[in-house]
Amino acid sequence: MNYVIKPYWLWLLLFIPYIGFTKNAIKTEQNTITGSFTDDWDDDWQDEEDESNLNYFGFIEGAYGRRLQNNDVIHSASTLNEIRSRLEVNYQLTDLNFNMSGDLLYDNIISKTKVQIRTAFIDYNLGDSINIKAGRQILTWGTGDYLFLNDLFPKDWQSFFSGRADEYLKAPSDSIKTSWYSNNSSIQLVWTPRFEADNSINGERFSYFSPLTNQHLGSLPKSEKQSSDTWSIKLATSANSIDYALYVHKGFWTTPVGLTPYFKPYYPKLNVYGASMQTPASSGLFNAEVAWYNSVEDSNGSVPFVPNSQFRALIGYEREIIANVTFSAQYYLEHTKNHQHSVENSLASEFEPDQNRQLATLRLRWLTLQNKLNLSLFSFWSPTDKDAYFKPSLSYRYSDDWSFSAGLNVFTGSTQSSFFGQHRDNSNAWLRVRYSY
Repeated sequence: MNYVIKPYWLWLLLFIPYIGFTKNAIKTEQNTITGSFTDDWDDDWQDEEDESNLNYFGFIEGAYGRRLQNNDVIHSASTLNEIRSRLEVNYQLTDLNFNMSGDLLYDNIISKTKVQIRTAFIDYNLGDSINIKAGRQILTWGTGDYLFLNDLFPKDWQSFFSGRADEYLKAPSDSIKTSWYSNNSSIQLVWTPRFEADNSINGERFSYFSPLTNQHLGSLPKSEKQSSDTWSIKLATSANSIDYALYVHKGFWTTPVGLTPYFKPYYPKLNVYGASMQTPASSGLFNAEVAWYNSVEDSNGSVPFVPNSQFRALIGYEREIIANVTFSAQYYLEHTKNHQHSVENSLASEFEPDQNRQLATLRLRWLTLQNKLNLSLFSFWSPTDKDAYFKPSLSYRYSDDWSFSAGLNVFTGSTQSSFFGQHRDNSNAWLRVRYSY
């Protein structure tokens, strides 16, 4: 949920961190003036109650990113140029929790100031076994690392490719989540009254390849939005240190991969059925996940305007190889059903991906300097697409208040049409400075 506001509101960024300090200063002064007339024990009791029930925190962050090469479609050299202020408030009672967080953002790429509501929900425990969370919230399922099979909740890929903090990869949903717990098992039901799509690459910051025009584009035709609701169910249990889960999702493809007869992008119907498991293994953690993507509007792969059904699978392993150095790897398979039908009926068959698209990932992370410095390298490589994506980064916590982050997003590929290869001219470097309060 974004609200565009006047630029002069940006001055609030300078004052938000001091609201709490000013409040405490005023309260201290009042206590000094009225101290002789107030019962000290009553003040202490009230302070403890306020401190335990109401909490708030936030940060101010400046971020800048720049291309590593020219882009013939998008002429701006900047990929990230913004300042934001976060404020999060949490009020906790015995069985009820209220949470609200939002960002005041000035984005110089699009020359706009926005208020972005990240969360605004009520979390209620109905007895010992039922929990209801209603409102704007961040939802995440599955076991993959940057790979999402059964997680059909919205993502923000523009944030991911531009170097914003990882938390912004997950976009919020206006949903109601009901959870039931019993011993080692649980059932979660998520209802989203109005379909929430990904914030996908649309030419605003990064160009993309269009198979229909056989060229890179810097703008995306306005998509036809779905107004229907979506449902997601997760059944989870644990046995012998192994976590199991089953998933069902009824909704839509989260990116506009369909085309109307008038060549307008839209979000086709999609049902997903999946499962996952996670278990300790050889001093590390092993995970596996599968998902069947049932493309409802194209059951046999003969409709050129709708993607085929797919089987997706993932296996992964993570462990600490030496002190403070963590290694993880994943293998991902995407099998397209009725692939031959898809090629025969495609409007641009030369750009159809392989029937079995493969992808491998590698993550290395090193924590040092008393965990103040975090060095990370995450890489994607596809032997079928012959392309890759490298995401090195470092973050340094100078103090409890100040932290610094920097990194690269580097894309490479042998063709301009592959998943990562199309972004070769979108490679960028980024830097973030954050003050937390």
